[in-house]
Amino acid sequence: MGNKDFVLAGDGWVQISPLGDFNHAGAGVVQVIDREACDRISADFNGRKSDPNFPGVLLDFDHFSLDTEKSSEAAGWISDLEARDTGLWARVRWSDAGLAAAQGGRFRLVSPVFPAPDACEDLGGGKIRPVKLVSVALTNEPNIKGGRPIANREPEAGGRRAEPRVGKDISNRWSDVARAASLAVRRAKAAARKLRSEDGGRRADDGSRKDAKTQRLEAARAAMMWEMAEKRSTLSAQLSTLKGGKS
Repeated sequence: MGNKDFVLAGDGWVQISPLGDFNHAGAGVVQVIDREACDRISADFNGRKSDPNFPGVLLDFDHFSLDTEKSSEAAGWISDLEARDTGLWARVRWSDAGLAAAQGGRFRLVSPVFPAPDACEDLGGGKIRPVKLVSVALTNEPNIKGGRPIANREPEAGGRRAEPRVGKDISNRWSDVARAASLAVRRAKAAARKLRSEDGGRRADDGSRKDAKTQRLEAARAAMMWEMAEKRSTLSAQLSTLKGGKS
């Protein structure tokens, strides 16, 4: 399933994390994702799955569910979890919004959320082994690098990958737009946190909230302008090609 550019795995499986040791600067630890971690995370998930009221593990957008000021809208729900020699894999039941975002190329990677370090296995030397999956997010900037994209370019008949369009290859154009907007949102959120901290923990005033909103609007406007510039560049390349072909 997918549009003319991006196609998801037909069986619904997505790689949540590859194997390896991954530095988590925010927590000051190294997350060890080895086969044992994947086995234990999968076992924990299957134990929770036996609860008839278990909805699955949330797949959200850019970890927004971790921020009480953001929407916890689901991009999908993880219904199965599996440990493999290549890492941790999940079967996803996509929501309408999540499916559109993945098939449209807005997001191409995922980022897992594991429990706080004190709820993981302490391996010593600043290393921890997660044993549970809290949530997963669609993102273009995961902390854990090296994972497989959730969607790939759709192959042509005969199994060949589609060739880039005339001019500059813009297959990742929407990912770049989403990345710019995501970065602006995070900066606005960080600015709001700083304001609250300087105000003794009190909520920022209306002017501050307007400043954060203005930043988000400016980021969205910048992303749109970037996209329009890309379109103009592509059209210019196409026109140049056409002119060059005339005798």
